[in-house]
This record gives sequence, C-alpha cells and structure tokens, in this order.
Amino acid sequence: MDSTIALWLKQIAEGDRTAFDALYNHFWKTIYQYVYPKTKNTEATEDILHDLFLSIWKNRSRLQEINNIESYLKTGARYLTFSYFNKNSEQHRVDIDKVDIIVDDAPIEDRLHYRYLLDLIQEEIQNLPERCRIIFNESRINHKSINQIALEYGLSKSTVENQINKALKRLRLVTKDFHAFLSFFYFFFILA
Repeated sequence: MDSTIALWLKQIAEGDRTAFDALYNHFWKTIYQYVYPKTKNTEATEDILHDLFLSIWKNRSRLQEINNIESYLKTGARYLTFSYFNKNSEQHRVDIDKVDIIVDDAPIEDRLHYRYLLDLIQEEIQNLPERCRIIFNESRINHKSINQIALEYGLSKSTVENQINKALKRLRLVTKDFHAFLSFFYFFFILA
C-alpha cells in the first residue's frame, strides 16, 4: 500500500478528520466511477458513497487491519449497490447467496475468508429455530419493519425484536473470530 495512504489510515484511526478528507478526495472519483454504471443514478451513487465513507469513519479504529483500501472500498460499494437495488426495486432484487461481492483483485485469502464467513452465517441462519429464522429473514432479507412483521404474523413488537436480537446474538457468537471481516460485514449486512 502507498505510504501516504497508509499514513492517512493511521491518522484516521486516531480520529484525524483532515486525513479522512484526504482519503475521501483521493478515492471518491474512483468509487463514483465504479458505482455509477451500475445505478445509472447520480443521487443513488452519491448516497452510496456517503454511506460507504460514513462506515469508514465509524469503523476507523480497525482501518489499519486493511491491506488494500481500494479493494475494501470497492467491496463495500458493491454491497451497498446491491443493497440499494434490493431496497428500492423488486425488479432488481438480488439474492446475496448467488453473488460474490468481493472484488476480483482482493487477495485470495480475503476472498476465501469472506466466502467462508458468508457460508457460516447462512448455515447459522438456517439453523435458527423456525420462527426466529422467518422473522430474521423478513427483517434483514426482505427489509420489513418490526411493525410490518408484527402485524403480518400477529405478534407483539417486543416478540419480533426479541427474535431478531436472538438471531443477531447467535450470529455474533459464531463469527466472533473474524474481527476485520466481521466489522465490515456486520456494518453492511447485519445493520443494513
């Protein structure tokens, strides 16, 4: 990694906004040009960039664990683009299981860890008790609100919340050894 970028990442990890601005100014155009052809929408592309760099700032304490920041940004941008289509258009709905969202130039070990982590999470979701699995999928895959799920299944909001929290707790437990990948994945997938 370029020594200037490595320095910026170190400074950002320490809370330096100027270094963050420098990183943003260095990469925003590359990431914009990467996302725009997929969305063909200026506002959506800008929103994706905003969310991506906001996540970088929120997870800044782990930035120095990243070996290739451009690949990391493109991976995040790719997922956020899929998420955009999933949330905004039934026609463009993408099944996350059928898409490898990590960029091709990412190191092979990162791709293998990523794929393993996805498989681990999918397996754990399938092993959840039926009601918990259904509620979790309605919330995180179908993007339904707690109120919608409660009404649709005749449950209280607190029951729905408890089932989602139960699923998240199990997923955190299963993935606890994947700190760097988990911070990225947790922010983009679990909290999406």
